[in-house]
Amino acid sequence: MNERHPTREKLRRRETFRGSGLVECGEGDHQPTEDKLARSRGYRKGSARQQCSSSSFEATEAEQSLQRITMIATTQQNMTTDLDLGSTDGPPRNWKGIGIAMVVILAVMSLVILSVILLTPDESHLLLRSHLTMEDLESEEFKIHNPCVAWLNENEVALRTREGHVLSFSLTSNLTTTLLDNSSLDLTTTQFQVSADKRFVLLAYNIRPVFSQSFTASYAIYSVANGDLLELSPPEGQKAALQYASWGPQGNQLAFVFDGDIYYKPSVTSEPLRLTSTDQEQYVVNGLSDWTYEEEVLLQYAAHWWSVDGARLAYLSINNSVTPVMEIPHFLGGLYPSNVLFPYPKAGSSIPSVSLFVVNLYGPAHTLEMMPPDSLRARDNYISMVTWISSTRLAVRWLNRAQNQSVLCVCEATTGACSEKHKMAMDIMQNQRQDVPLFSADGSVFYTILPAKQGARGEFRHIAGLAAQPAIPSVPPRFLTSGSWDVTVLCALDEKAGKIYFLSTEESRQSRHLYSVDLDGVFQRQCITCNLIDGCRFYKAVFSPNQTHFTLYCLGPGIPKVTVHSTKEPSRYVVLEDNSRLSKALEDKQLPETLFRTLSADNHDLHLKLSLPQGYEANLHPLLIIVDGIPGSQSVTEEFALDWPQVFSSMHNVALARVDGRSGVGRGQKTTAVDPRKLGSMRVKDYLAVIELLMQLPYIDDRRMALYGKAFGGYLTLKMLAATDKLFQCSAAVAPITDFRLYSAAFSERYLGLPAKEEHAYLTASMLEEVNKLKDENFLILHGTADARVHFQHSAELLSRLVKVEANYSLQLYPDEGHILREPRSIKHFQRTVVNYLQTCLKHRPLLDPIEDEEEEDD
Repeated sequence: MNERHPTREKLRRRETFRGSGLVECGEGDHQPTEDKLARSRGYRKGSARQQCSSSSFEATEAEQSLQRITMIATTQQNMTTDLDLGSTDGPPRNWKGIGIAMVVILAVMSLVILSVILLTPDESHLLLRSHLTMEDLESEEFKIHNPCVAWLNENEVALRTREGHVLSFSLTSNLTTTLLDNSSLDLTTTQFQVSADKRFVLLAYNIRPVFSQSFTASYAIYSVANGDLLELSPPEGQKAALQYASWGPQGNQLAFVFDGDIYYKPSVTSEPLRLTSTDQEQYVVNGLSDWTYEEEVLLQYAAHWWSVDGARLAYLSINNSVTPVMEIPHFLGGLYPSNVLFPYPKAGSSIPSVSLFVVNLYGPAHTLEMMPPDSLRARDNYISMVTWISSTRLAVRWLNRAQNQSVLCVCEATTGACSEKHKMAMDIMQNQRQDVPLFSADGSVFYTILPAKQGARGEFRHIAGLAAQPAIPSVPPRFLTSGSWDVTVLCALDEKAGKIYFLSTEESRQSRHLYSVDLDGVFQRQCITCNLIDGCRFYKAVFSPNQTHFTLYCLGPGIPKVTVHSTKEPSRYVVLEDNSRLSKALEDKQLPETLFRTLSADNHDLHLKLSLPQGYEANLHPLLIIVDGIPGSQSVTEEFALDWPQVFSSMHNVALARVDGRSGVGRGQKTTAVDPRKLGSMRVKDYLAVIELLMQLPYIDDRRMALYGKAFGGYLTLKMLAATDKLFQCSAAVAPITDFRLYSAAFSERYLGLPAKEEHAYLTASMLEEVNKLKDENFLILHGTADARVHFQHSAELLSRLVKVEANYSLQLYPDEGHILREPRSIKHFQRTVVNYLQTCLKHRPLLDPIEDEEEEDD
């Protein structure tokens, strides 16, 4: 007898499994399944909040009732016929009784048929919906509009409409004022900022991206009163491109950065004052991040901070004079290629030195350096967070080079003296480096997020209050929250109301809701956004200066929205943007159904986000696993997404899966206590464990599975290919990291240590050591040749080894494009290349042997 293929078995048993499996029954809960699936490794059975629709079950009962009644009618008719054949002289027929019986039978049958029709889910509307297309993504109707809301004062916000008008909205009068009309200026390709006194709008245009967030641009100042435009230029040049410009917190004071130096204008009409003087040839930049700080440390471009009263400006001075320089070739537009040079420290090389200065802006400019703690003064270090806590004091977090120890200090801007307030070991598997603490008005107490033991469940991140005095290890923190969930962001401290506002994962690990908790330490907290807005369970919040109002960004799972609320009555709000055009455009489109599950493998909880085509239970579907897995990140969230994966799923009925392994947000530090040096093997193991469980589902075609990943996700994609034998039909890796010795020092050393001390860890993590295992795999590599984050050098080293082993691979390069594609034609080509490649390799292939023939042989 022939051995049965697992996919063929799924086809044989499809009717048995139809209606079972990962059926969505309530947000974030584990749902009841058929026995087979309930036993499949790791899927939990049952839930405290099951809300399964009973329509399908009731419809099935109705159909069975219909069959029984039909059989009764047939039996009655047969019995009558038999009696008639038995004798011709029997008693007279009771035509009246027969008629009544037939009427009753027909009435009952009609009721049953009606109940079947009413209880069967109406899927006709799905047939009328069209698939998402690549053309849809390029249409304005399918684009999310971000109004770029900014608080002007306690009761007013500035925003930009979809049409490009810049408005101010008053919460007290409910009136909207036009600050800048798009009819006179084309503002669709600009960025804007409104001055604190609302008299001017700062416009950035001719924007030229540098790295992921940084850019150079020309700036103009628009007068709201008379419509005049004034170019913002440094004294050294006319209409020169600036690296950055922004308003201060008072009046219309502003600062800008040109050629690495900071300039200050007390008002729009004032002459600019130069605050710093550096030698560009020494690669020193003031007030802005270099590559390392923008991408790995601060995670933002601006590296200067205004005091609340506008009297002082704190800024970083980043010195790369001894940092190795990376050369990125640009091939287009000339007879010979040109090179772009910028400091890029790779693992083990010299990193930039950093200093924090504060300059007094009122009166003669006076600059003081804030001195780092003694324990870090003579060593390599990073500054990962700066925030003002009063007009003369600021909080600073220093990290050692390994980034496993942090020191929180409070610095006096008038003297430059910094005192240690809190030392802690950093969990490098959690992104805590940029966490901003909240200080009381008098500076005596501050609140931050620290790990708190939750019994056998491990440690979770919670709000802790500490005295702002020199660090005393014997004084334990006072926790304000508790539970097996994480506080992710501290949003605001309102001492007048006695509350802290924060985001957490308490409702579910994949959601983010806004909560408040009392400062008195009795664990009284309130969920402000739970059930507040339909379709919203993943939020970001920005509070007004005095915490009387807040802006809510609903990021999913429904269409993104932006609303503004009062802290006293959060349920009453004003909608600033509801993306109604996008909502209407998606009404006629077939979108995947998304399910969330927690699986168990190797005594660890793994988390899954599975998006399935409409009516997924009726067929077998190919599976695309989108790989991320960056330590400390979270892929399994309820954030709204509309990109080429959703188009691919809609057009070709493909299931999409995202996985979070045993490290990251919301899982507790008991599960994150893993060896960070096992950078790839641990995550590969987690992914493959989830994929093995997915292969058991009756609607997943385990012969048609593919991987897609970018950067670190591309690295994991290749690692999974090397760890399996043709398990995946094909894979696409975009700008894959192939050797961590070639990658950023801040990232590589955070997890693997210094190469000189951890040579074995780097060799084990390297993809280049396993190229021979890729020889017979089908995969596509895509890379921009001007990628400043994951240099093309990574792919070049990989390709040279693939050629040596005569591997089967495809390659797509994008000349002069960076890590993020900028040119519209490149973006369009990339999306179509990936979709076409995956569609070709995942297209349906008939089974080798017809099912009917095998069934006959079995008989």
